Amino acid sequence: MLIRKLFTFTILIFFLLWIFGFRFYSQVHVESPGELNTCLERNLYKLKGEVEQLDSNILHMPPLEDENQYLPYVGNGYIGASVMDDSTVKIKARHGRTLQAVIPFRPMVSVTLADESSRKEATVSQFRRGTVQKFSCIERSQEEVVEAASIYYAHRTYPSVFEQDVTVRNTGSENVIVQFDQLAYSGDPPFKMEVKKFELPGGKGDYQAVIASGIIEVDRVSIAVAIASKKVPNAVEVKANKFVSFRFVSVINYSYLNSKKDFESVKTVLTNKSEMELQKVMSQDVRAFFELHEKAWNELWTTGFHISTSRAINALNGDKINATMYNVLSQVKAPLFEVNVPLSHIAEANSVLSYAEGCYGGHHTLQAPNLWSSLESETDILTVSNLWLITLEKLGCHRLLRAGASGVMQAMVLSFGALKFSNHHLEFNTEPKDLHRDYLFRRIGYGNATHVNISVSVGEDNKAVLSAALDRSDRDYYACDAGCLDAPVELAPTKKQFPVKLTDPVTSILYITSDRKHVEELRLSIHVKEVLEAPAHETHVISMHKHGSGYGAMSTMFWVGLSLLIILFHLFLFHLVYTEYFAPSPDKYRTSPAVFLRQS
Repeated sequence: MLIRKLFTFTILIFFLLWIFGFRFYSQVHVESPGELNTCLERNLYKLKGEVEQLDSNILHMPPLEDENQYLPYVGNGYIGASVMDDSTVKIKARHGRTLQAVIPFRPMVSVTLADESSRKEATVSQFRRGTVQKFSCIERSQEEVVEAASIYYAHRTYPSVFEQDVTVRNTGSENVIVQFDQLAYSGDPPFKMEVKKFELPGGKGDYQAVIASGIIEVDRVSIAVAIASKKVPNAVEVKANKFVSFRFVSVINYSYLNSKKDFESVKTVLTNKSEMELQKVMSQDVRAFFELHEKAWNELWTTGFHISTSRAINALNGDKINATMYNVLSQVKAPLFEVNVPLSHIAEANSVLSYAEGCYGGHHTLQAPNLWSSLESETDILTVSNLWLITLEKLGCHRLLRAGASGVMQAMVLSFGALKFSNHHLEFNTEPKDLHRDYLFRRIGYGNATHVNISVSVGEDNKAVLSAALDRSDRDYYACDAGCLDAPVELAPTKKQFPVKLTDPVTSILYITSDRKHVEELRLSIHVKEVLEAPAHETHVISMHKHGSGYGAMSTMFWVGLSLLIILFHLFLFHLVYTEYFAPSPDKYRTSPAVFLRQS
């Protein structure tokens, strides 16, 4: 009876798990119900779409178990900072590749309540927008909630500007006093400060600003720094069921000194520049000013890369790729989008973007672990970014890097596929054995007015197929596959497919050029012994990416069920053995028939 009950119970549990899967498990890991959690999840839900598209990353504080702990960071190649209350602004040393020189200025403004009892917070790094958003839900002692939302960015168009826009919403029935805290200037070296008042245009009021200046030393080079920042109020009152918004702007300018004797004259120039830029920014509409920044970042991302999601252990996926690209781009200026850039610099950037001879000249970077290491600290971000910039520079992309962030984006995308501009053509140098996932190289610049899309698709037969299409073009373009033995194919806005071929010795798998004669002559210059269609990938390799194991689409529930069946079998076997050897024998309780004799 016991084994029968156990069997019935186990089957019931298995059935419930099969029907409901791991919903219960996921619900356990969702924050427990409550005003704070409802408030936070409501704010985060608005960004659900961009998170699912891997354009953003959510990080709760403290982090949840399954979250990517990418440090929230903003930068534009001139200034940068991690979004933490005590973070300092970083600038670029004279010969530095990344923003690692520390200024003793902490611009982040935190929101607190005198009577707060608890809070829930989360940050959202928005890679495509170049911003970080922070949501804070603060519970008062009266069990009423105050919401604070901040957006941080280092402006792409005005590179000296760091801005934090704060909105505080009082959802309670009583007025509340909100306190603002900014660490501002602390640490060494000390900066000299003064407070000035400025008028807003059109008689819209005035505001106070803190003007500071000083010298920092980096690698025995003196850097003069001048900062103009809007003064942060100590506290404000937010009425019941109302919200208020604040704009905290800091303008940071710096210059490398040949001698410390030049500091006073340089300081005057930098201070005047910072004050004028602060007034200009404060006179602009906050939304319009932000849209300039957002538009610049969106244009940087028009070139990009997509990779199919892999379930293999420690596989590189789109979330890590996007986060890494964003942090590298944050270390590089964007002259094509910035104000007051000389026309000669813009012309040079456009020139190198039109054709990047020799870039990229190494093995594809998707399988280089050092380039995809941790992004959990500012040191991690600077280390990874520096390694990326060195790699691109030394492997043929040095000219492209002169175009700033636009060139870096192009170079990184080329490196993902070992795509190389070489002597009037673009060649795809990834080996066939490495094409076991779907790829899309989006809008690769080729000439002044041409963008090429190249994709790799793995079919049901486990074979990879190449496709090429023109996003836009100013002339005809042609392509041929490995060896160029077949006639050139004219490219069009619709995809043209090419088989993946394996040559001996190994050569490029695809060539693209605007010169038909050139592509025809490639056949004569590519010397190979043999050209064959690349074999299908082994099933267990594809299965690892699709299902996380080499055993096909066997879900976790399959293994749970199999484990339960094994356990049941052993319990049943144990029951049989126990019954056979240890259970009491039925003969022990039998009674011999008694014979009663009737006495006469």
